[in-house]
Amino acid sequence: MNADLERLIRLQRLDGEIARKSALLETELPREIEKLRAAFQSAADALKNHDTQMTSLAKRRRELEMEADAAREGIKKSKQKLNEVKTNVEYRAILKESETQETRIRELEDQQLEVMEAAETRATDRAALDKASKEEEARYQKEKVEREKAMAQLKEALDALKKDRATVTVEVSPGVLAIYEKVSRQRNGVGITPVADRSCAACHQLIPPQLYYQIRTTEEIHQSPDAAGQGTL
Repeated sequence: MNADLERLIRLQRLDGEIARKSALLETELPREIEKLRAAFQSAADALKNHDTQMTSLAKRRRELEMEADAAREGIKKSKQKLNEVKTNVEYRAILKESETQETRIRELEDQQLEVMEAAETRATDRAALDKASKEEEARYQKEKVEREKAMAQLKEALDALKKDRATVTVEVSPGVLAIYEKVSRQRNGVGITPVADRSCAACHQLIPPQLYYQIRTTEEIHQSPDAAGQGTL
């Protein structure tokens, strides 16, 4: 076999493995880590939002209680004034004010009940949310370590592959290597490919009979007849 062709085949295999490992190292594993982090963050946010809602409900309940207490105090003061009034107009005004306050107290008590029921309903959810948050955090931390370990191993493997590649490239004829590198860039990492059913396996162009005969009977390296010159045989 043509020595350059043999080296290019080896180079193609190295480039394919380098591309695969690089994708894992630079894209897939980081994406998996981010997905795990997002799941943990979502669970943590759900717990935080729950606690925020519970705090808001407790605050609202205190506000309603204070307003109701203020209304009761107002009624108490109004009743004390009844002993001091001198006209029917004043008497009716005080009674009207007390009735208004009593109506407001009933409204506030209804609102307090709604807040208490809402808090009671949400309180039962916290244990499940807390458990989910802790489980997602533990999963994230565990699998993050595993993936970071895998990334470190990939980095070492890539360094070794790149050293092998450098060794191979210095052994390939400069002109042949230049064509391979150019075609590889144009064909998403495919710089050399076999003929399949009289066609280039990369660009799928039909090989002219004369060129096909030369490929079959010589050890020379040929470029595909692709108009863009993007196939190496």
